[in-house]
Amino acid sequence: MNGTVEKVLYLSSLAVGSWVAKRLLDEYGEVPLQLLCSSIEVHSYDEAYNYLLYWLMKQKFDGEKNRLLAITSLTSGQGGYFGDDNNKDNDANEEDELEVRADAEYKASLSNTRPLLWAPSAGTHWFRYRGRYLALTREVEESRQTVYTRTEKLRVSCLGRDPTILKELMQDARVAFSQKEKGRTVIYRGMKSIFDGELTWKRSTSRPARPLSTVILDEAVKKTFLEDIQHYLHPSTMRWYSDRGIPYRRGYLFYGPPGTGKSSLAFAAAGFLGLNVYMVNLNSQQLTEDALTQLFLTLPRRCLVLLEDIDANEVTGRRKPGSRRRKGKNGISLSSLLNIIDGVAAQEGRVLIMTTNHHEHLDPALIRPGRVDYKLEFQLASRELCLAMFRNIFQVYTSAEVDSAQVASYAQGDLPTKEGPAVVDLPDLAKAFAEKIPPCTFSPAEVQGYLLRYRDSPQDAVAGVETWVETSLAEKAANDRVLDEKEAEGGKSESEDESEEEDNEDPDKQ
Repeated sequence: MNGTVEKVLYLSSLAVGSWVAKRLLDEYGEVPLQLLCSSIEVHSYDEAYNYLLYWLMKQKFDGEKNRLLAITSLTSGQGGYFGDDNNKDNDANEEDELEVRADAEYKASLSNTRPLLWAPSAGTHWFRYRGRYLALTREVEESRQTVYTRTEKLRVSCLGRDPTILKELMQDARVAFSQKEKGRTVIYRGMKSIFDGELTWKRSTSRPARPLSTVILDEAVKKTFLEDIQHYLHPSTMRWYSDRGIPYRRGYLFYGPPGTGKSSLAFAAAGFLGLNVYMVNLNSQQLTEDALTQLFLTLPRRCLVLLEDIDANEVTGRRKPGSRRRKGKNGISLSSLLNIIDGVAAQEGRVLIMTTNHHEHLDPALIRPGRVDYKLEFQLASRELCLAMFRNIFQVYTSAEVDSAQVASYAQGDLPTKEGPAVVDLPDLAKAFAEKIPPCTFSPAEVQGYLLRYRDSPQDAVAGVETWVETSLAEKAANDRVLDEKEAEGGKSESEDESEEEDNEDPDKQ
């Protein structure tokens, strides 16, 4: 009997002890690990996540792992950038697949889809880095409060209390990611974050840097602009500004008709200078005064901010004498916009470029010296510009794609056509083409659009240009008549609306 009681007491105490040990392990089990290990965490809503994930894929992480995640972009489903980054880094993987099955149908099917990237799946993975074993843990974090959000977290850990090896890994990942962007222009846009709903700079896309030679503009004008912006970005210029107490900011205004190359020059300059481009839509309903201020405060020290079609914003228009302070539909006023651009707390070191089709409609306070330091006018295509565009489109006839004998032949005027080589004088064709286009009538974009129709035959481009000019001029005249009629019909109602709005705002009339 006593033996039975002792057994029951023993088993009961064992069960209670096991329960207590389990509770203590659950509660404090990670404490010894935290004391013995170091770790670094990165979240998918931060760009450091892209650094680390890209580095892991570059290390052929999938070569020795059996738990993988198939994705088509670095942040698929994570709310990060949706860029076109599956480029040359993934071409090798694509070629390997094509070598396995080289039939035409298989190649055609792959050309319509994005390449697959192999990333570590959720859970813990071990790998070696500089002779040490590190642990990578990938966790999914979900939230279902107001809207469903799904983010991820990467944690890299090592044994020991010194995190130096982890910092070195993150630095290597950062360098590898920046090398990936070499020769490309990265574009960021002000977008709402899925993590907290706040507006922040999100990577939108990256594109190959546009050569300055492809921007058809007067060479002297282009050279002067580039010299000015290079001088501003030189380190000695920053010290010069600082020594004299002058805010280190510089603004540029590109103005002229649509299609004259304003945005093209901005992107080409960014690629030439190695600057990332930051763009924001001032008409966005999600953009508030505080959000815009925060966006400008978080700009990097060295970047290019591009505000396109600044005249399209309702608060930037020229104010009438005695008019009240205006606010846009999103609550942004002209005063707040001016303070963000060059106020006391405005970011320094950035290049600000504003483009407009109608600079005469802008409020003088927006484009005064100090806010806009350099104005560059873009004009409709002159005959000299048409001639340069013709030569640029048909430069393939003297490109490196043909052999030296052909180049020597083409230099003498023997240019290929659709049917085969023929005796053609490209300079004479370019001159004939330019003379058939009325100067300062069409935008460079319109002329380029026409030339692209005949990119394989300069002779056909010259032969059809007169018909194109006549048709385009007739279309322009018809469109102008329609716009004049609409303005005549809407002028009266618009003035009545303005009068009613003034009555509603004026307390003396109520």
